[in-house]
Amino acid sequence: MKKFDQKLDFLRVLSMCLVIVIHVSNYYCRAFSNISNTSFLIALIFSALSKAAVPIFMMISGALLLSKPYEENKHKKRITRLLTTLILFTIVYFFWDKYYLGLEVENIFSLFFKPRREMLWFLYAIICLYIALPYIKLMTDNMDEKMEIKFIKQWLFFSGFVYACKFFIGVDPKYLVPIISGTYYLGYFMIGYFIVKHKEDIDYKKYNIYYILSIILCASILISLTYFHSISTNSYIEKYLTYKNLFMNVISISSFLLIYSNIEDRKYKLVHFLSPYSFGVYLVHGMIMNVVMRHNHYQSLSPLFMIPLSSLLIFSIALPIVWGLKKVPILKDYL
Repeated sequence: MKKFDQKLDFLRVLSMCLVIVIHVSNYYCRAFSNISNTSFLIALIFSALSKAAVPIFMMISGALLLSKPYEENKHKKRITRLLTTLILFTIVYFFWDKYYLGLEVENIFSLFFKPRREMLWFLYAIICLYIALPYIKLMTDNMDEKMEIKFIKQWLFFSGFVYACKFFIGVDPKYLVPIISGTYYLGYFMIGYFIVKHKEDIDYKKYNIYYILSIILCASILISLTYFHSISTNSYIEKYLTYKNLFMNVISISSFLLIYSNIEDRKYKLVHFLSPYSFGVYLVHGMIMNVVMRHNHYQSLSPLFMIPLSSLLIFSIALPIVWGLKKVPILKDYL
């Protein structure tokens, strides 16, 4: 990519917003026994259609980093900055959860090896990919189109289809294929790069109907599996809405392609303004969400309206907070 791809900026901001929708939807889904089946179904639809946000972040990162020459000093600084951010927000959420939410928390030092908050897992995953970046780049730089297609097919099979099978047979694969399924987020990372790399060679837009149908079909399958299994067990079953199955693979890649192929590559003023704050909003929104969802009596209100309204409110509060924090010299590089 010779210049910055504005479409990726658009996807970044959209994904940031959808991450908030996911987490608000989770409040409803995890309140399964306290809400109606209709409310539960509505929340599931929001969750399933928003879940592509995190893989899209992975694909954006791959598209940006794998398209540039590898520079060791910049790469080390990038990893150091992310590690510092992870440590900082692990500590922040440790004290927030302990003193605001009143939760039992583990020894703070053990938290550097697993997320204090579910939302922080993304940092662990992306840091691991960044550490492996020089090897990943060496691999992608030497792959021709035939090899790229072969990788995508094998990744969809071993990190998609094989893991989807466990929904029906209840057994996790024990032996993983190195690279292809051993580190399954690598697939999103590399596919994002492949899509952008071939944007001039392939008319992605002509496949719009297939993206839409794929999203509808796969989301319907995941929603149905989750809904009926949860109803039958009288508890929320989350395992179907993970990122590690063929249905979510297809939803995520199709969503990326649908948006990427239909957005003009130009500077959108609102997106251009919001983009620098995307990462910061992701980091702080968890605390704001705790406050908002504690006081908005969401269980007695329809998720059809409250999920988008609560998400918008959380975003509206997080944005000025991050804007202010980024004015602090010592913090601006970590948000």
